Order: sequence, then structure tokens, then C-alpha cells
Amino acid sequence: MDNNLKTHGVIAWFVHNPVAANLLMVLIIVAGGFSVIQSRVESFPSLPPTNITVSVEYQSGSARSAEESIAIKIEDSLLGVEGIKQIHSSSNSDGATVTITKSSGYSLDKLQQDVKSAVDAIGDLPSEAKKPVITRQADLEEVVSINLFGDVPIGALQRYLDELRHKLLNSPLIQKVDYIGRKSQQVSIEIDEAKLQAFSLTMEQIVSQIRAESLTQTAGQLKGSQGTLVLKADQQHRSAKEFASLPVKRTATGQTILLSDVAHIELGFDDDGIITRYNGHPSVGLTVKMYGQSNINQLAQKTKSIVDAYQLTLPNGIHLTQWNDQSEPIKNRLSLLLKNSAQGIALVVILLALLLNIRVAFWVAVGLPVTFAGAMVLMGDSFFGLTLNELTTFGFIMALGIVVDDAVVIGESIYEQREKHGASVESTIAGAQKVATPTTFGVLTTIVAFMSLSLVEGELGKIFAQFAMAATFCLIFSLIESKLILPAHLARVRMEPTSARGIPAVWHYIQQRVLRGFKYITWHLYKPCLQLVLRYRYAVIGLFVSLCILIGGSLITGKLKSVFFPEISNNFITIELAFEDDAGYGLVQRETLKVEQMAASLNDSLMSEYALSVPPIQSVLVETTNNSSQIIVGLSSNTQRPISAGAIAKEWQSMIPILEGIDSANFLADMISDKAISIELRSQNQATISNATRELTHHLNNVQGVHGIKSSLVNTQAQVDIKVNEMGLTMGLTTSNLLQQLNMVYQGYEVQQFQEGSHEIKVKIQYPQSKRQTLDNLKYAQIRLSNDKLVPLNAVANISTRYVSKNIERMNRNRVNVITADVDKTAASPEEIIDKLDSDLFKSLQNKYRDLNIVLSGQQQEQEQISNSLYSVFAIALIGIYALLAIPLNSYFQPLLIMCTIPFGIVGALMGHLIQGIPISILSLFGMLALTGVVVNDSLLLISRFNTKIMSGDTVYEALIESGTGRLRAIVLTSATTYFGLVPLLSETSPQAQFLIPAATSMGYGILFATVITLLLVPVLLMVQQDIKQLYHNIITQRSASFTGVKKNEI
Repeated sequence: MDNNLKTHGVIAWFVHNPVAANLLMVLIIVAGGFSVIQSRVESFPSLPPTNITVSVEYQSGSARSAEESIAIKIEDSLLGVEGIKQIHSSSNSDGATVTITKSSGYSLDKLQQDVKSAVDAIGDLPSEAKKPVITRQADLEEVVSINLFGDVPIGALQRYLDELRHKLLNSPLIQKVDYIGRKSQQVSIEIDEAKLQAFSLTMEQIVSQIRAESLTQTAGQLKGSQGTLVLKADQQHRSAKEFASLPVKRTATGQTILLSDVAHIELGFDDDGIITRYNGHPSVGLTVKMYGQSNINQLAQKTKSIVDAYQLTLPNGIHLTQWNDQSEPIKNRLSLLLKNSAQGIALVVILLALLLNIRVAFWVAVGLPVTFAGAMVLMGDSFFGLTLNELTTFGFIMALGIVVDDAVVIGESIYEQREKHGASVESTIAGAQKVATPTTFGVLTTIVAFMSLSLVEGELGKIFAQFAMAATFCLIFSLIESKLILPAHLARVRMEPTSARGIPAVWHYIQQRVLRGFKYITWHLYKPCLQLVLRYRYAVIGLFVSLCILIGGSLITGKLKSVFFPEISNNFITIELAFEDDAGYGLVQRETLKVEQMAASLNDSLMSEYALSVPPIQSVLVETTNNSSQIIVGLSSNTQRPISAGAIAKEWQSMIPILEGIDSANFLADMISDKAISIELRSQNQATISNATRELTHHLNNVQGVHGIKSSLVNTQAQVDIKVNEMGLTMGLTTSNLLQQLNMVYQGYEVQQFQEGSHEIKVKIQYPQSKRQTLDNLKYAQIRLSNDKLVPLNAVANISTRYVSKNIERMNRNRVNVITADVDKTAASPEEIIDKLDSDLFKSLQNKYRDLNIVLSGQQQEQEQISNSLYSVFAIALIGIYALLAIPLNSYFQPLLIMCTIPFGIVGALMGHLIQGIPISILSLFGMLALTGVVVNDSLLLISRFNTKIMSGDTVYEALIESGTGRLRAIVLTSATTYFGLVPLLSETSPQAQFLIPAATSMGYGILFATVITLLLVPVLLMVQQDIKQLYHNIITQRSASFTGVKKNEI
């Protein structure tokens, strides 16, 4: 036994006190169990809110009016307010919304107070504008969507929907439920102009009379000796019948003119132009949402139980369905974690049992739940307050194969020590202490690599920081378990072979055959190979460098594609149809129905082609507006269909004929909804933006693979400009009076509102739809003069038409146009397209339009942030790893030799992407960053053994042979357990796994290749180091001999 090893210290203390080790293990597991019970579960990690929104309702009828009267004034008021990173405003005919993004590290509460003070100080907002509403970004997440549908009147559907919403909100777990497609009820009073004239009435008089007769108002109190009586007139009309009987005039003959005599009255719904259908039936829906402190699994489960119970009470013909359940991805991710854990543990146990001992394998495997339990403790609210979400479970899955590495090395070292020196407690302590330092620092290098991910900038960096923290917590407790608990258990485990019968005897026979086979590999294959590469060391270095160049070249030539974010197939397809402004409501409905009805024939075609038992298209939700439609298609699970969502979308798109009046049609099947290309054109000059937009969109239309090009400038509507002419002025008309009368006719007038249950019902007076549909209706609209004479509009006003923007966007006080496009990533790379635009078209446009500013947004902005920070993050990680290697090795040069494995590990990661047939993405880079800390561990073990052998007097060559053969089993075991821990994940086809596979590919294949590097190239580099030392020594000796006049052969 090595006399330099201590028989005291923390490892020895725990080995001698197994009760302490067991209590520590139980404490970690129990505490972890409580943390699991109390932990919050959410689909995706929520980031702290960063935005303040100022909304002002202003029915100006013009986006430009809202921009000038509202948005710009709010922007000006915010000049000088601290803590503002960005100001974005959006103006339309209904008002303006200004969104303020805070600077990093600034208090959102303080910013909200400052913004409120600044906005409240604005004194010249239009009198017609409502009071600004200032809100902060809500920490809300969608849980599940619910749709009620059937061939019944919409009013009946909404009554049942209101009842269901009430039941949901009665649950203390459910705090927010929003409506989808619910129409507001409205009492519609359609005036007959001819009858109005016949009775000498005006619209203003009708409005005044309704307000006078239909109201609820108190008139004080009557106080007497017996109490107080409230005086109140409760004459609020609530039904069409009640309004019909409302008197509007009494004639000189005593005749009472009722409202029904001059108008058609009905209780209906607001005509917002939105129609919703689910599987071809009229539909309304609900979305259940949760706040940041809720548990998504509990909310989804409670919602399902309430909906299922309510469904049983519905009459025939009305159906209820739940979809877009956001708890499913996290349930699937947790299921994936459990499945991969079980498979990974099984593979690790089998491997260890074959090469070491089944009891050693068992106690190493026990360390895994201890490690995960400890990680859950640190994730709890008492420490870091992380939730169980898709990213933290990702961290667990990625850590699965890594966390057993140091336990495997400890177990292997103890097993080897007890084989050589007997099964004593001292042998166990010595075996653990021999590798304690390299394994401890090996784990620390991995922690540094993972934690460096938390330094990556951008939202994606913040999100992946949670993955890094979860993996780090696992590594911390793997260190505790392997150093304090595992040796105490192994010290009392019998590892010597015993006589056995039956299955144990068969297992012992198999194990002995495997061990003999491994020994043969060690001494008859690996050792000669190692001797060969040491002899031809410079040729080997050249071979490995050539391989690096070859694999790197595949990335440069495009054989290995690169994208920022990979296409991840979804279980939904979204179809967006945009129609021309003058398409008309009926045309939009008709053409949308054509696309919708394609679902049935496509289902039949796919089921026949692929012999499917379950239809791939499960549901079709359609929402149409006046000039656009959105179709959300729910698909069967990917295990039930061999065709991807993207392929279904392409086939669907190919079946659709040319649609009448269509402006654009986008079929989206990617789980990430952000557009691949998003470019902002900013300028104070609208003409500059328009001209640059035209040139940029024309260029993108000619780029292969680019489709679905959209520009916010194209989002226009026809506007009729009306100006009082000379005749109108002569007759005493003013612009204000003219527009007031037209507003009555075309916009209608909201007379009053009254409460019915939890909903407000509007009372609106207007002309019939047939009288306000065409330009001719407008031209001949009757305008009342001051003498009550009626004249047609075209006699007193000039009428002209033009197109104006529906929306005006501004960014940091400049007008902005956002141009977005999708890219078929199998045909082109968004990054390459942007690089070409940046080097060519962008410079040309900015030279042509000096006041133009071009800014990448969306994925490109995020990519730029991440790319810029990744360089510094990699540098920080490498410096940290170097320091943690230099300390145990007590050397400045040897850490550099070990770190030579990092680029070769990355080459292995690239080879893995080629083998798997997936592109390099940001997820792959995150895996490579974590890989930098993992690949050095085996090299640290080998060089630690090498240094020990050198100190004991071996030559460099002997030390290298001994270190390689002596550490082969430990290195193979750690690499194999890490790789096999990831194998189940690499073969997964579920959508949840697609996020993980690029990083898992980087880790798994990178570690495999780095193992070859550790076993062959690291010894070669150590031998080259010795050559350099010898050369240096020879040169110094020769110079010394020359200086003293001694001949070389005399030295």
C-alpha cells in the first residue's frame, strides 16, 4: 500500500463512521423528497418581467392621428427618465400603445412610478382620448385551451361557456380564465331614415330620448322615524321588446311615437367580423392561464376534472374539447427523464457489474437518486428557487451520464486497491484517496464549464442558465456522494468471488469471461497500439491534425450545415392567410373554407399512403376576420404518424388552388414561432422606409428558400378623405359637424351600457348595414343643415380615397418597418442569407439612403447577442479550467496538454452531428461548452497517474505505458457510462427530445472521441514534451561544453 496516503481525513472519517454516511444519505433523500413535493412545475422557465405598457384608447379613425396625438407625446414625456433601454410604440385607428423596456438591473417598480409621473404630466392629449392605462408586464403562462362547439346559435354556446368559466374560477387553484372568440351582446337600434324624416326626428333626438327614458338613478333618501327609504328610478331597458316600446316623441295630436316606429331593434352580438369554427362547427373558447407561483400540472389536472364533469351535463349537439395542454410537454420531459434514468442506470450497472463487481455497481447506481435529491434541495425556494421545467429537467438528463463518473473512478480505484492489498478498511480509504484529488478537480472543471453557460447574454442565455444550474447542482452532490458516502458503503461490501450456484454462478462465469476479454484488450491490443503511436508520435499528431482540418472543412464547405436554432417539429400546424384590403368579408370566409375543407381529403390521402389507423389531422380550429384567417391544426402524436408536421404542411400547401384575393399564405409547423429573418428599417422619413422596403422585399423574393415575406408597411387600408366644399361652407357646415353626422351613420353611436350578470351589454344606434356598405351610400348620405334641410354629402363635400397604414410602428422615436420571412432550412441557411445581405444589400441601401438605419431583430438579434458573448464565455471557461487543472498537477504546462483534448472533443461533436444528420445549432454549441469541462477529466486521471509513476522513478516511456494500461478501465468506464447515459436520449423521436438531441450529440460523441484522444494522443503529447525537454537539455549541455572548451564526446 502507498505509504504516502493518509489514513485520516474526511474520507477516512466517514469510512470509519458508516452511520454518519448513512444518515447523510437519508437526510439528502428526505430533504430532496420534500423539495419535490413542494416544487413548482411550469412548462418553460419564466423570466422576470421587463416591460411597462402605456395604452390610450382614442377612436380617431386614423393611425397617423393616434401617432401624432398620443404616441409621440408619450415618447417625448419619457425623455430624461432613467432606466429605459428601449421604447416601442404602435398606433392604429383605435389608439396607441407604448411599450417601455427597462435597462438590465434597473427596478421595474421604480421605472413604473417614473413612467406614471411622466405620463400624468402630459397636458395636451386629445379630449376625446381616454385616460392612459399604465400596466406592467404580467407573469402569465397559458395552461390549456378549451373549445365549446356545435351547430346551435352562438348565444346558446356562450351561455354554456359562461357557466363553465364560472365553475373554473370557483376553484381556488384557477385564478385567470380568458375568453376566445366570445362576442359581446349588443342591443342594435337600426334607424330608418325615411321614417325619421316623416316624424321630423333626428338621430340626436333619438339618442337623447333613450338616455332620458332608459336609466337607473337615485334621487336621494326619505328619512323618517321608521327608517330610511332610498328614492330610485329603475327604468333601465334590457330587452329588444322594452326598447321597442320606448316613447321618442309625442305629436301635437297626442300620438306617441315609439322607438319601434322609426327603427328595427334586436338583441344580438357586436359585429366585430370575427368568426370561430372548430372542426367545421361554430365555436367559442376559453384559455386557462396561471401566474408565476402556480403549478402547471395541478392547474391542468384540476381544469381537466372540471371540464370532464361539465361535459356530462351538456345537451346533445354541443361538444367540449381541450387542446394545447402546456402541461403535456413537461410531463413528457419528466417521463423522458425517468425513462432515460432507468435505461441509463441499467446500462451503467451492467457495465460496472461486468468489469468490476455487481455490488460496486449497485452502490454506484444508488448515488444517482442521492445526487438528484440533493440537486432538488438546492433548486427549492429555500435556496435558488428554480422550478421543474423543460430546461431544468434537461439539465438532469444531461447530467445523468456525467454524475456517475467520479463515483465510477472511486469505485474502480477501491476495487483495484482491494484486489492488490486485501479487503480491509484501510484499502478502501487508500483506494478512494488515490483518486480523490483528480476526481474532485475534474468535477470542478465540469462545474466551471456548465456555470459559464449562465454568462451567455440574451433571453436564450438566461433560459439556458437554469439548465446549467440544475446540472451544476447534480455535480455538487455527486462530489459529496462519491467522496463521503460511497467509500463508507464499499468498505463493507464483499468484493471477493465466492462459490455460487445457479444464476450467480452463471453471472460469475460471464463476468470472468468479460474480464479476461478486457485484460486481453488491455495487454494485447491497447498496449501494442500505445507503443506504436509513441514510436511514431509525430506522424500521429499529423494524423489527428489532418482529421481536425477534414471535419472543420465539412463545416466550411456546407456539408455540415449550421443554423441558429434547429427546426423542431410540432404537433400543431398554423396556417396564416392574409387577404387584400378590398377582398370583402364574404370572400375571406369562402376562400378560407376551401383551405379548411382540404383537411378531410388530406387525412384520407395520408392514412391510405402510410396505412395509418389514427387520422394524422385530429382537429381544425379556424378564426376569420374581415381580411385574414388563422387555422390551427392539431395533429396526432408523433408516435402515431411516420410523417412530420412540416411534411404534412407542405403537402397541404401543394393541394391548395390559387385563392382569390389572397395576399399571403404561410404554413408554420416549427415549434419555434419566431421568423427566421426579421429586419427593422428605421428612419424619420417615411419615404425612405417605403423605398428601402420595396428594394429589400424585391431582393428577398429572389432568394432561394425564402418564403412568407411580410412587411408591416403592406398592412394598409383604404381611407376616404372628406372635406367641406365651398357650397357646404356657404350653407354653414363645419368639418366637425359634418364628421359628427357621418360618425352617427357609419360608426354608430353607443347610447349607453348596462350590466347583465358579469357582462356589459352595449346599446348602439346606427343605420342599417345595407345603407352603409358602398361608396355610393356615402356619396348620397343625407346631411342635415342648420335649418334642418337635408342635402346629399357629395353636394357639400369633396370625397377622395387613398391607402393609409393600419398600424404605425415606432422604435426609439423613429418610424420603423419590420420585414419578416421564413426560410426553408433544408434549402438555405438564415445565417448565410443575412451575412450576404449585410455585406451587399444593406451597405448599398445605407449609402443610398443616408438617414436609414437597418437593425436585425428577432432570431438574428438574439443570435448576435449570444454569438458576441460566447467568445468571452468560452475564454472564461478555458481560464477557469486551466486554473483548476494547474492546481492539482502543480504544473503550468501539463494543463495545456490536457486542454488539447478540448478541440478534439469538439471535432468529435462535429462528427456526431454528421453521423446523426443534424445541423450545428446554438443548442449544439451549448453542449460543446459543457463538453469542455467533461473531456479533460480522463486526461487529468491519466496524467495524475503518470506523475505518480515519474516520482516513483519510472522512465517517461515506462510511466506512459503503465499509466495508460493502469487507467484504461477507469477511463473506458467513465466515458462509456457518460455515453450510455445519453444513448436513450439520442434515439428519442418525441418533440420534447428534439431540444436536447443537439446538445446530447455534442456531449456523447465529443466524449467518445476525446476518450481516444486521452488514451492515445495525450501520451504522445507527453512524449513530445519529453523530446522538447531532452532537446533543450542537449542544446544547453552542448553550449556549456563549448563554453568550457570540452568536446562533445567527452561529456
